[in-house]
Amino acid sequence: MKSIAMVSLGCPKNLVDSEYICERLMGAGYTLVSDPEHAESVVVNTCAFLTSAVEESIETMLRYIDEGKKVICAGCIVSRYGNELLAELPEVQLFAGPGTYGDLPGALESGTKYLSGCFSEVVRRSYSTTGSHAYVKVSEGCSNHCSYCLIPSIRGELVSKHHQEVIDECKALADRGVREIILVAQDLGSFGTDNDDSLSLSKLVEKISLLNDIAWIRLMYMHPATTTEAIVRTIAENPKVVPYIDLPIQHISQQVLYAMGRKGGSDAVWKALDLLKSQAEHIWIRSTIMVGHPGEDNKAFEELEGFIRQGYIDHLGVFTYSSEEGTKSAKMPNVLSQKLKDERREGIMALQQDVSRKRLKSLVGKSIHVLVEGFHPETDLLLKGRSEFQAPEVDGVVIINEGHASFGTFSRVEITDTMEYDLLGRIV
Repeated sequence: MKSIAMVSLGCPKNLVDSEYICERLMGAGYTLVSDPEHAESVVVNTCAFLTSAVEESIETMLRYIDEGKKVICAGCIVSRYGNELLAELPEVQLFAGPGTYGDLPGALESGTKYLSGCFSEVVRRSYSTTGSHAYVKVSEGCSNHCSYCLIPSIRGELVSKHHQEVIDECKALADRGVREIILVAQDLGSFGTDNDDSLSLSKLVEKISLLNDIAWIRLMYMHPATTTEAIVRTIAENPKVVPYIDLPIQHISQQVLYAMGRKGGSDAVWKALDLLKSQAEHIWIRSTIMVGHPGEDNKAFEELEGFIRQGYIDHLGVFTYSSEEGTKSAKMPNVLSQKLKDERREGIMALQQDVSRKRLKSLVGKSIHVLVEGFHPETDLLLKGRSEFQAPEVDGVVIINEGHASFGTFSRVEITDTMEYDLLGRIV
């Protein structure tokens, strides 16, 4: 049997595609191995949202080619650069764009070199690489057309999965031991708006919550303009929906959000925040900010600093603007130096660290619900888990230094101390 390894780059939405690719190849008789060093072939599922991501994708492929591996290139880089990749990287065995992954086994068998991306459906799979949690992609593409973003051109316009397919996928994952479902999309709140036959997001979440083996449901990548009272009420009132939302706001200045082409502008941001603060005692908010976009003058940045100081956001990722060819933003005057952008990023991160540190310190002495996921990566003497307000990979973890629990189960953990992003505690 042919051995193959998967290297998944980019966001959790890409991970869903990677898991689907693994499932299809295993079904066709390939043996999946975790370490690319021991595989004959390596699938590199690429990200191409930013130039830095493109560079990482190409460097990754070249590294495995130099090691003598057969390399299959999947993902966004194929959509962004098309079949010009055939001339630039002739050593690659196959280029497969999004939407073609069901055809991968046949293409590899026939020696096909290029599969052009298509955007008519959303992948569905039952295989998960992440253990007790799994990402479920409910839609593909995006129709918001923000000025800085390439997603509509490399992933297509919004295509929602039928609600019953989402529910069936969640059930199949639950049957494999998944306890937490993380719903993801480029704009989760727009789910179903392209399909009259689909449920709203809030009703979809209610249906998923009826699955007995699912304990947590987490919502990620909600656009402020599509964050409705119905979905916020669902987060606040449904006991299976964790009090957490990933709400990328990008900025708070109206003039910057206008330049970014962000639907609803600052009014949408404030409306979403007001909804979240009014519906529950505390819904934890993760967000992303972009500094240095055209239109961000000193006044706009000072407005952003003031907003961050107020502590609306619990977890924050901060990125510097990257001018990407093919976007509207790339045609705007880009007057800020990279040095100044980096300084602004560091300044916002420092402000947020103060906010986050106080938030975490307030938990010392309290007992919280934790999903125990395994040993700490540095030692088998410690356990590692996550609370309701910690999404995988991005929000820190709970390090358990006293007590025992089976992986994939829930425990009450008393928080005894904090680190920069992580919590320390003991099972009670």
